[in-house]
Amino acid sequence: MNVRRHPTGSRPDPSGTGGPARADLRPTARGWALLTTGLLALGTAPALGQRDLLRVGVLLTALAVLAAVVALRSSRTLDLVSRSGSGLVEPGTATTVRLTVRGRGRAPGRVVLEDAVPLALGGTARVAVPRLAEGETLDLEHRVRSDVRGSYRLGPATVRARDPFGLVVVSRTTGATATLDVLPRVHRLAASPLGDAGGSRGPSVGSAAASAPDDASIRAYRVGDDLRRVHWRSTARRGEVMVRSDEHPGHPDAVLLLDDRAGAHRGHGAASSLEWAVSAAASVAVHLQGRGHRVRLLHGGRFEQVHGGDESSAVRSLLRALARLQPGSDDGLARSLASLGRSEGTLLVAVLGDVDEADVQPLAGARSPGTPALALLQRTRLWAGAHPGAGDDAPAEAADAALHRAQLVLSRAGWRTAVAAPATNVPQAWARAARAAAAAPAGAAGSGVGA
Repeated sequence: MNVRRHPTGSRPDPSGTGGPARADLRPTARGWALLTTGLLALGTAPALGQRDLLRVGVLLTALAVLAAVVALRSSRTLDLVSRSGSGLVEPGTATTVRLTVRGRGRAPGRVVLEDAVPLALGGTARVAVPRLAEGETLDLEHRVRSDVRGSYRLGPATVRARDPFGLVVVSRTTGATATLDVLPRVHRLAASPLGDAGGSRGPSVGSAAASAPDDASIRAYRVGDDLRRVHWRSTARRGEVMVRSDEHPGHPDAVLLLDDRAGAHRGHGAASSLEWAVSAAASVAVHLQGRGHRVRLLHGGRFEQVHGGDESSAVRSLLRALARLQPGSDDGLARSLASLGRSEGTLLVAVLGDVDEADVQPLAGARSPGTPALALLQRTRLWAGAHPGAGDDAPAEAADAALHRAQLVLSRAGWRTAVAAPATNVPQAWARAARAAAAAPAGAAGSGVGA
């Protein structure tokens, strides 16, 4: 930890400080030995008639009690008054966590501040705190880093105080906790053409847009749209909920479907097929959002609400949702497909785990004619440690056959597909699917979107 001291009164007193909390007092091994010896001396001295032994017992016991009092007093001389740091960090990037503590009187013993940090971020950070006068503040800094996306809790901080003899340790929590979201890894995807969808955004858009004020296009509400975009005048006139759309010609909305079912993925930790899928979804979301598409994330049967009106805020909102994503239930894909329905004029991108023909049949019908749809399928059995060509493996062959049939169903419905294995990186899978779109006959792919 880095330390910066501020004189008494040099900084404003932050509100909401952590007051004295319940203290946990524990003797050290040295303290137990001393206390036990003192109590034995007190107990045996009268029977033996040894007054000197009695004095030793009284002295040792009094010393243990005095040590406890000093440690308790020291633990209450420090409070954590503020915690700062970035709420979002890139994977593999270190970020600084800043803590500000305030003294409540000089500690007679040794005081250490420990900030609880998950092992994935580097483990608990510890620093010895010098004696602070009443009202004096001190800035402490430590750095955390994780290569694994997720939502992690930092804190609370613990004040640990010892007496000068090291007989007693007192622990007391102070301050609030904070959440740090480590974003999924985002890969740069090639700008491959998927065709041109024209300005197709559904049958109701043309007439609505023609009468929309300020040249803003108006279209029918879709599940997952931000309710702040509702255009109430058009809604009252048409009798259905209408929303403002920031879409540009040739850049329709995009729905990103992520298969997050726990049973549809294999492997553990950062090397699992689910983490590959989350990274692929994040990469596609950033790629499409940067090229003018408004991306809606669909997983577990629901659309993620996007917070923020500008492109940067929308992207960060999607990435935060992906950072916090947990494996879902086995009916998550079916519920997502029910929520999706038929997407008129919407670019569809699906990142799928272990699927078969029955799983993707509803997805095949979700694509509207003339609008591109792209699916990244995963050969998930390989994430479980299986290897192709490792002998006669009937279950593995059945899984590959089911995946092939699912891919065939989507291809016949006009979807452009690519199959990924653990050795396949996200840009490679995206490029394969995009090349399939570019090479497809115009009648099969329809016109597509410049992505």
